[in-house]
Amino acid sequence: MFKYWVIDTKVKVLPNSSLPQDGSKYYYGRSIVPDDSKDQAVFRLTSALEEDFILVEDVSSVVLYENNAWNSDKDEDYETVESFERAKTTGNIEFGCFISELSMED
Repeated sequence: MFKYWVIDTKVKVLPNSSLPQDGSKYYYGRSIVPDDSKDQAVFRLTSALEEDFILVEDVSSVVLYENNAWNSDKDEDYETVESFERAKTTGNIEFGCFISELSMED
């Protein structure tokens, strides 16, 4: 049985990425990664993002999904619960939502 890791990242998005871009230098994302190991979850996420030309600059948080309630406004912005449900159903990494630094200034 997998553990589900909630991983917060600060990333740079290269021009050829499929992620919508608004000219921000950095984007902040929250992903759900099913894996037994915390280190392996981070490695798998980093590799998956790189496949879409998204480079991880910083991993700011890695916690088990089961250790939090995930009901704050920030959790809702990052679609944490929805991403977890999809990851649980599919067994795949769910990128959730990325928020640009420009949109955070609004």
